[in-house]
Amino acid sequence: MSHEVRTPLNAIIGFSEMLTNETLELDHGRKFEYARLIKESGRHLLAVVNGILDVSKMDTGNFEISPEPFAPSPAVENCTDLLALKAQEGGVELKLSLGADLPEVAADRRAFNQILTNLISNAIKFTPRGGRVTVSARREASDLAISVEDTGIGIGEADLPRLGEAFFQARTSHHRRHDGSGLGLSIVMGLVHLHGGEVEIKSRLGEGTRVTVRLPFEYQARRSANDPVKLVTEQHRAVRAAACDGMKKSA
Repeated sequence: MSHEVRTPLNAIIGFSEMLTNETLELDHGRKFEYARLIKESGRHLLAVVNGILDVSKMDTGNFEISPEPFAPSPAVENCTDLLALKAQEGGVELKLSLGADLPEVAADRRAFNQILTNLISNAIKFTPRGGRVTVSARREASDLAISVEDTGIGIGEADLPRLGEAFFQARTSHHRRHDGSGLGLSIVMGLVHLHGGEVEIKSRLGEGTRVTVRLPFEYQARRSANDPVKLVTEQHRAVRAAACDGMKKSA
């Protein structure tokens, strides 16, 4: 976390000092590049700070959402389009699959967009060049199910239970190559929980990851600020099944 804060701060301070140093002769191109780096570093730092504030509000039960009915298909398509350039620059194919005639969903628009943006951005970041990210939306009974599936580096079985913890980042089979605050999935899970939904994660190391978010079409507020976020993984299911079998045998 300190790396995520210090790196952009050092860039902002360093390049600002160079721009204000009267003893240095900088051409227009160099000045423009330094200003661009300051701007990008500032935006990155703002995103980190906003993430910390959002997680803090969720932890204390003070994060407010304003649900309203809207068509989910255009919202999903818009978020995918916004990240198309990032995928293209990383050499990742970005595909979209929308179910026919999806009904309106009652949700907070900003939260809905943030959930999608975080999931798609993460999938692109952890997918190597030549890989693929598929975003799909479909109806499952009374829920809107949105899946973001990638052919990326995947997540180890030991790390699956900890996904969603603030500041936690899953390890890879190689050295850590990806920067990040570890807040993206934590924020997604918190926002989904506020809508009465759930998050399901399936992943295999070296093969890819699929994250599925299920939101009820009709807004369902959580019961209390202390309700745990509902995270479902293959490992959690196995643990539950083993526990149930043990109880049956004991009975």
